Amino acid sequence: MGIIPVQHIVICKDGQYNSFPNIVVNKEGAFVAAFRQAPDRQDTYGLQHVDPSSKAVYVTSSDGETWSPETKVLYDDFLYGVQDPCLNALSDGTLFATCFMWKVAEREDVQDDPDYDYRVYDKWLGKRVGSYTLRSKDGGISWDRPIPVGLGRLSIRGNVVESADGSLLVPFYNESDGTQDGVSRVIIGLTTDRGMTWTRRAVIEPEQGYGLFEPNLYRTPSGKLVMFARCHKRSPRPEDGSEAYPLVTAESFDDGLTWSAPIRRPYYSPSPFHPLRLRDGRLLLTYGYRFKPYGIRAVLLDGECERWPEATETNLREDGHGGDIGYTSTVELHDGRVLIVYYYSRQDERVRYIAGTICELTKERRMTVS
Repeated sequence: MGIIPVQHIVICKDGQYNSFPNIVVNKEGAFVAAFRQAPDRQDTYGLQHVDPSSKAVYVTSSDGETWSPETKVLYDDFLYGVQDPCLNALSDGTLFATCFMWKVAEREDVQDDPDYDYRVYDKWLGKRVGSYTLRSKDGGISWDRPIPVGLGRLSIRGNVVESADGSLLVPFYNESDGTQDGVSRVIIGLTTDRGMTWTRRAVIEPEQGYGLFEPNLYRTPSGKLVMFARCHKRSPRPEDGSEAYPLVTAESFDDGLTWSAPIRRPYYSPSPFHPLRLRDGRLLLTYGYRFKPYGIRAVLLDGECERWPEATETNLREDGHGGDIGYTSTVELHDGRVLIVYYYSRQDERVRYIAGTICELTKERRMTVS
């Protein structure tokens, strides 16, 4: 069974620096895509993923192909830059959103504060101020106030897994409370009240010298949990010996309480790997490919993630301008096709925008990209 791209579409292209999208289907069957929006400061400062004026916005579609022309604000904060808004459709119809935030300050004011450890446009310093959750009961039309995740100064770019009892398992990363070794770990948080209160369910330790970032969770048909994370230590690619960032996975058989040791897989990119369980039980794994030729790639796996040697990587497009692309998120459309959403910049332009690729899943080996 192959992955055939049939159409590339533009979801939001308005001259802003749009990035890091995430997409779900709400209880009414409409598609909701949220993403980070910030001013395009390329000509003034260059490209930067931390901006004090970034906000979370969203657009909607009834069919996944035609999208609302204007963005709506999911959350904007006067004091903080909002980062990586991710949506989750829960079993009761609630849309559950997560994000984390940055605080940016003048360098001379905070240069002695170790929490301000991120250089912003080579002029200011930024610090992470933790992760937050928001909820919508009306399919994304309105949202409640952000509630902080009380598990430390953590970041998040990943999906939520809902357990049978309605509790939520949420994958955080970048722990900074209690450890000073500079290694990023995955922290599994548990909330039984839709993000009002939290407990720490588990910590997934990386291999020595590695860091784990931007994890996603996936529940297999049998109930096993699989974590997919990007890794920040380079390792050789077997096909050509070059260095690249491998996908790392770990598994849990007790609903996230304990986890197997992380394993490196033969897929590479410093961009998060997004898993989608298809209606037929299989897994579609997508990611931005941040090496030449820059583009978007996908892998079809068995639903239990046990037959890795049988999985084949597919190039969905390879016309990217550079490595500042990716952060895929995927849904199945009403007609059985899939829509892969990501941020992109083509070779013939500089603007970053939210794009999508509609794919068919078929045994045929043809390609009809428009």
